[in-house]
Amino acid sequence: MNKLTPAAEAREAKGGKLSDEAYAQLKQRIFDFRLPPGQRYSEAALAEMLAISRTPLRLALHILEHEGYLQNVGGHNCWQVRALDLSYYEDLYDFRLELEALAIRLAAKAATRPKLESLVKLWCGNKQTRRLDSAFVAESDEAFHMAIVGLAHNTSMLRTFSEITDRIRVIRRVDFISERRIEETYEEHGEILQALLAGDFERAEQLVRRHIDRSREEIRKITVYNMSVRREPPAKD
Repeated sequence: MNKLTPAAEAREAKGGKLSDEAYAQLKQRIFDFRLPPGQRYSEAALAEMLAISRTPLRLALHILEHEGYLQNVGGHNCWQVRALDLSYYEDLYDFRLELEALAIRLAAKAATRPKLESLVKLWCGNKQTRRLDSAFVAESDEAFHMAIVGLAHNTSMLRTFSEITDRIRVIRRVDFISERRIEETYEEHGEILQALLAGDFERAEQLVRRHIDRSREEIRKITVYNMSVRREPPAKD
């Protein structure tokens, strides 16, 4: 096998880094609905958007295609953000809910009480100092639910839940568009934590189920308008 020269290795490493950066940026724009479901983009438009050449961009596009976020349409130079299949997300929400409920039941059998100090500090603090920006709350909400599953101390459950979280992120963040839902999330998380602190795991499970069902109901109200508020310009012909 021929060994790459230092210059070739540097070029290869740079290309991989650029692909990673393009992948991260495109995925975040999809999650933020700046690249909304159903919208088409040419490779040229995406390369210009990200200020990147097409070679590293194509690797990022194919990875996103493999993960189910993009699809290749109308030739290799045109890509479309996959349309939302709400029944698919409903199934994932069902799976997610049962994983969290199981984690709480397993935590109830543990010999030690769960450590919740950092979660309590964020979700049960002074209402006047709450952060209400949607991006922060969305990320913190994911961390909260990961911590709930972490109570089971089961690495396989946590790995599976992390994969589900990644799959539903694109639609889940819509739940934090309104300040009302953000405030409700603080209150609902606080109630769950108080039940866990009191050792009332049965009530904690009931509250988690109610909380996730409310979130699911909000997401059912998604409209095309909601998803296109922050869209990027479409590809030019």
